[in-house]
This record gives sequence, C-alpha cells and structure tokens, in this order.
Amino acid sequence: MSTYVVAYDLVNENGPHDYQPLWDELERLGGQRTQYSLWLVNVTNTSKELHDHIKTMLDKDDKLWVFELTKNRSYSNAIKGTNDWLSRNPPSR
Repeated sequence: MSTYVVAYDLVNENGPHDYQPLWDELERLGGQRTQYSLWLVNVTNTSKELHDHIKTMLDKDDKLWVFELTKNRSYSNAIKGTNDWLSRNPPSR
C-alpha cells in the first residue's frame, strides 16, 4: 500500500455540485483530513488511479493534486489525529 496526499481546490463551492460524496469517499477509503482541502489516503491504487477516481466527484473547473508521501517528511500543526494516522499508515518509501 502507498500513502498519498490528496489536495483539491473547489472552485465554486456554492454552486450546484454536492461535494459530500467526495468527503464520504475519502472517509470510506480510510483517509485522514489534515487541512480543509488536504487528505492523506493509504490505498493499493496508483496515484493516477486514485486521481482519476476522485476526479469523477469534482466539477470540471475544480483543481486536484494527488502525490505519494514518502518517509522524508515533517509534520506541524495538522488537524487532530493526523500524526496518529501517520503512525498507523507510515509511508512505504
């Protein structure tokens, strides 16, 4: 399994699109929200597969970035539970 950072910008949150399915899916995948629009997810998928899956839940003008988290990291001031989540889901490389 690999740990990925999922970052997104919802361009028009007040528009007709409902983002609750996105947040529900990230939670279903066992993700940890670390900031308002930043999640950590530990899955067997490639970053491209995860990106393409999440993109189906966004509007066409929303921004999305998925990248693998490696052991070369630092943590500071993240949402409660983030460091515990990382302890349970350490990056593989």
